Amino acid sequence: IAPGVLAGMIAQNPATGQTIIGILVGLIVLIVIAAMFVTAEYRRRLIRTTFTAMPNRGRVLYAKAIVIFAVAFLTEAVAAAISIPFGRHLLISNGNYLFPVGALTTARDVFGSAILVALSAVAVLGLATILRRSSGAVVAGIALFVLPNIVGATVTGSVGEWIYRLTPAAGFSVLDSVPSSPLVSYPYTVQNGYYPLGAWVSLIVPCCYAALALGAAAMVLRRRDA
Repeated sequence: IAPGVLAGMIAQNPATGQTIIGILVGLIVLIVIAAMFVTAEYRRRLIRTTFTAMPNRGRVLYAKAIVIFAVAFLTEAVAAAISIPFGRHLLISNGNYLFPVGALTTARDVFGSAILVALSAVAVLGLATILRRSSGAVVAGIALFVLPNIVGATVTGSVGEWIYRLTPAAGFSVLDSVPSSPLVSYPYTVQNGYYPLGAWVSLIVPCCYAALALGAAAMVLRRRDA
């Protein structure tokens, strides 16, 4: 296969792109669940009962955050552990060329994506606590954690790279498993599966967003009536 043809095959059929689509779909579902985990109590007026049983509102919020983190992490980890190897096998069986990846890289993709989704769910939990409306929290969660990845994957140049540095979409860099080399002339762009941040380091960005949302929620929760 000529180098130019091979590069085109890789660019058109990146395994990372297939993985991201699945993560985004699962992320939207978990955003809805995380939002309703709080707003359902407000809608049914059960939040006062919760705070009566546990007056420490911050402790209630953090307990909910731990639960939603665990649920989102386990759900995404199981889904990724099944879908990533199966997706690669399906693509290769259909004649697509994919760079080989080792067991450690696959494990990083599985657990890294699980951490990313779990952090997003915690942040949405914080947003839902502040807004107290499922619709607002879901819209805000999708705008903050889903939309930047879609925009960043379509915008070329430095704008797309900065989206993957400053927004929660930076966490998707944990899926960067395609090798690069200065000896190879190839467009190392986000569209082709290359990201501006290191794999594990990139998770610091969504972690900061989750901590900020949860901290703001705790502050608001203590200062207002249930």
